[in-house]
Amino acid sequence: MNFSKDTIVIKSLTNTLKTDKLSHAYLVVGEDSLYSDEFILSFVKAIFCLENKDKEFYSCENCKNCNSINHGNYVDFYKLSSETSIKKDEIQTLKSDLSVKSFYGKKIYWIKDIEKMTEQAANSLLKFLEEPEDDIIAILSCKNISAILPTIISRCQQVKLIGHSENIEIEQNEELITITNEYVKRYMRKPHLANIYLLEKLKSKDEVVEFFNYLSMKVSKSYSDEIVSDVVNVSKVQEKILQAQVDLNGNVNATLVLEKFAFTILLDNNNLEFLTRG
Repeated sequence: MNFSKDTIVIKSLTNTLKTDKLSHAYLVVGEDSLYSDEFILSFVKAIFCLENKDKEFYSCENCKNCNSINHGNYVDFYKLSSETSIKKDEIQTLKSDLSVKSFYGKKIYWIKDIEKMTEQAANSLLKFLEEPEDDIIAILSCKNISAILPTIISRCQQVKLIGHSENIEIEQNEELITITNEYVKRYMRKPHLANIYLLEKLKSKDEVVEFFNYLSMKVSKSYSDEIVSDVVNVSKVQEKILQAQVDLNGNVNATLVLEKFAFTILLDNNNLEFLTRG
């Protein structure tokens, strides 16, 4: 799997591996479940791989730990998932399994699609997260962060993925491209007027959704084409785009989402010139 579109995320996780400052809990948010699953497994293998001496986001795929993880039987890695719903008793069983001493110093548990947790299960997990143990790492994954308890979100380090398992191309909408380019040009001259222009041009929810999908694609392309000179600026813009998409998925009013995006871009003085490339 090619994770090039999430270079910034990988750099951040690599730094935590090298400094041995892994978080006690990660919340991985991604629209493509297959991509997110592969990313999480790669991260887990990077932690446990016996050949990863330099502590990179890397796994050899040949050592006994990598092989065990690939076959789903590594003793210190637990995965919980369900086709329907995740119940409280499953969380309680997981807690009991994790109480057994680790073989290799760390235990990792992954709860997939935590949107499927019942309210009772979510509250049981929350109690577990509130009292983290040094040798246990939680990885939670979801598509829709708006469906997750804010108290769970606040206890996790968020990992927002933008990549896909396939090269999914967004159909080119010439009018949308024109509006986006004109918005950026106006923003570079008179930001306040640019925001007014954007709000006048994008009226319906479908238009706003398509706008943010297009921006997300442009950000991804800028990483893969290696034309980004200011990764900090681009990553901040990316965070705002992802938050807008989360809000839209949570049925927040599309105009309010667009207003919030435009206002925070202006407030943080983000540079949008990279969106007009390519």
